[in-house]
Amino acid sequence: MALDPARAACDFSAVKQEIDGVLDRDAARAAKFRYEVATGSDSIAVLESLVPPEMAKKIDICRFETAEYLTKRGFPPFH
Repeated sequence: MALDPARAACDFSAVKQEIDGVLDRDAARAAKFRYEVATGSDSIAVLESLVPPEMAKKIDICRFETAEYLTKRGFPPFH
């Protein structure tokens, strides 16, 4: 079974930069993210809704790495 080429192309450095940008450098997006997660929303889904569509695709491709990093930041996704 061959790997899906998109799955093999995770560029987590760009995703990590975007996560840090949302959480640390954009007060409005950070507040929305924190509120949505605190009220029960999945952290990855909320993150994907706050970024441009192309970045949301990268987040989806790097779903495992994104989940690990969000967990380290205190925002574990739903399983």
